[in-house]
Amino acid sequence: MNLKYFIIKGKNKNCSIYVRFWDSKRIDQKTKTGLSVLIDDWSEVKQRLKPKATSQKRDFFNHQLEQLERHIFDNYNFDYNNRKYISNLWLKETVNSFFGRVTADENYKIYFVDWITLFIEDAHKRIYKGKPITERTIKNYSTTLNKLKAFEKLQNHRYRFEEIDLNFHRDFIYYCSNTEKLNNNSIGTLINRIKTFCTNIELDGYAINPKYKHRDFNSPTNETRDIYLTDKEINTIAKHDFSDSERLDNARDLFVIGLRTGLRVSDFLRIGKDNILGNIINITTQKTNQNLFIPIHPQFQEILDKRDGEFPREISDQKFNLYIKEICEVVGFKEKTSGAKINSETNRKEFGIFPKHELVTSHICRRSFATNLFLGGFDNATIMKATGHKSENQFLKYIKSTQEEHLQKISNYWNEQTSKVK
Repeated sequence: MNLKYFIIKGKNKNCSIYVRFWDSKRIDQKTKTGLSVLIDDWSEVKQRLKPKATSQKRDFFNHQLEQLERHIFDNYNFDYNNRKYISNLWLKETVNSFFGRVTADENYKIYFVDWITLFIEDAHKRIYKGKPITERTIKNYSTTLNKLKAFEKLQNHRYRFEEIDLNFHRDFIYYCSNTEKLNNNSIGTLINRIKTFCTNIELDGYAINPKYKHRDFNSPTNETRDIYLTDKEINTIAKHDFSDSERLDNARDLFVIGLRTGLRVSDFLRIGKDNILGNIINITTQKTNQNLFIPIHPQFQEILDKRDGEFPREISDQKFNLYIKEICEVVGFKEKTSGAKINSETNRKEFGIFPKHELVTSHICRRSFATNLFLGGFDNATIMKATGHKSENQFLKYIKSTQEEHLQKISNYWNEQTSKVK
């Protein structure tokens, strides 16, 4: 491989610097670098500006030429040995990529938001772990994109790939916290998606700033204050007489099914006869496309028997979340509890002390299922087979229990060990 810088002398004292790059018979191309010098400042032998050049930017120009040469060699080595097509415009495109020069329709090659926009437009064609990206994931990508657009508008600045550094990380978190009024968990989710974008930009072969891999480019979190329902509380709900309200009776049966299957609301609200195999529920989840097998709980079977084998009437997620709060209030779950709920006026999650029934949402089903089995002594691997969690760390985030329950569990264990010794 060979590279040479040169100028073409003409009438003007100021001349463009060209670069020629060739490698045997595989490639021999030349193009303008975009840099120009005075004729008398250029050294044909050194292919750099002379030490006594009149330009005050001599060191800058020479450094740029040195870095460009390295960029061309590195890109050619990578492209050629990865069987990438070396087009007639390869050198010109490589030089432009080094200087960050693109046409209006190529902004995605250097600007962060432009790349994300194109990524989302093509997301339905992408495959992740052998499966198409879900509509829910695409919607989450779009939410992150909108936050980044609003951030850039406030900053009055378009961020390039090389600017996604620790300063960007700090400023974006500050914006999300103080302008968007988001909590740490929501901000952390946005940062995780940004890191996903950065990884894909790098896989596409663009020069993203490597600082996104730095440990300080982290995702802030808060300790969650989510609640769960104990087996005793679930039994209270299952046994309560709602015969005077078909609406609440139907919602209660759906609630019990959710609490006793550990499925997400998007899955347990659509369970039908086709999902029942003897005393087993078989369902493919919408969010993760996992095929799960879950034994039918006796309370689930009682609901089917009560309805002559028919399932409760399906309702929307929104109505379900409203009705289960009302159900928990009716059965008496009014004790003051630490937790978080959405403020209807600000549409933001707020932490505080509230009556327990106000903290109930559809996600309590999955969390209660996992926690009760965990406290019941089941090993993590068995529970994870039912919930579909792929990592133990992810699974343990679902486990919620009170300080008293942990103390009681430890005390029971010690008592058992002591009795064995006696």
